Amino acid sequence: MKKFFYFFLFFIFNIILAENFELEYVLKLLNSESYDEAIKILQSNGIQNDILLSIAYLGKKDFSKSKSFVLKVYKQNDILSNYILALISEEEKDYSTALRCWENVLKNVKDNVLKQLARKHINVIKKIMQ
Repeated sequence: MKKFFYFFLFFIFNIILAENFELEYVLKLLNSESYDEAIKILQSNGIQNDILLSIAYLGKKDFSKSKSFVLKVYKQNDILSNYILALISEEEKDYSTALRCWENVLKNVKDNVLKQLARKHINVIKKIMQ
């Protein structure tokens, strides 16, 4: 099930940043679960992309580092940062933050598949919080 969520995360990010060749290579590394290599390239080549670093650390299940990077760029109406923070918050069992982030995703996303995914998470979190 988690693979499904990460797939959507990478799918969204591919759409957003597909024009940049270097970022495409990093995305391929992330998709192939080569997180350490992706982190190394992001840090050594001076690419200051906190979202990509957050995704890489999320893939490594280093939620603390992932969260620190996503919080640097977090905006309430930003779909990707809310999506990542929602996943991290679920893993950390911080359901109130996860719920808020999924609601932000639902409010701002136009894609119906992602809307359904956000609704599904919202419903599950609300049941957990009861």
